[in-house]
Amino acid sequence: MLGSPVVERTATRQSRLDLRRGIRREFAAALVERAAHLPEPDRLLIEGVFRDGRSIAQIAEVWIKNPDPAYTPKSLRRRLHRLVERLRSPAFALVAQHRDRWNPPMARVATACVLQGRSLREAAELLGMSLHTVRRHLDAVTAIAEAFYGGHRLDPRGVGG
Repeated sequence: MLGSPVVERTATRQSRLDLRRGIRREFAAALVERAAHLPEPDRLLIEGVFRDGRSIAQIAEVWIKNPDPAYTPKSLRRRLHRLVERLRSPAFALVAQHRDRWNPPMARVATACVLQGRSLREAAELLGMSLHTVRRHLDAVTAIAEAFYGGHRLDPRGVGG
């Protein structure tokens, strides 16, 4: 049906990365390189899977000593997918490369929200800023990334997208 909201929503959905299929070494290397900007547990998860070739089950066995439910295989798999999507985003690449050139408040917001994956509320509380200010800075970062990269994401079939 033309103009159907269901058709429009499905047409605008971005394809998800299927980590069960083989990915190129260049893509894995690019993910590991970008993971250097992540907090330590997230960086270790990306490195374990994409650099060391470990399975989620193997990583969960190492982390199972921690009784936190965030370290079950199911939750680690979900976390890995979210991390890969964040690492593939044009905003992540832009912030990682150019944040030292921005004004300090915008760089802090970009680091907290884009690199560390914090929510707007968490970033506002952590940085001592209003939610409106954090949102405004994050919108500016997103606009810069869209203008700079044209919405291209890191592509698993090759490094550029």
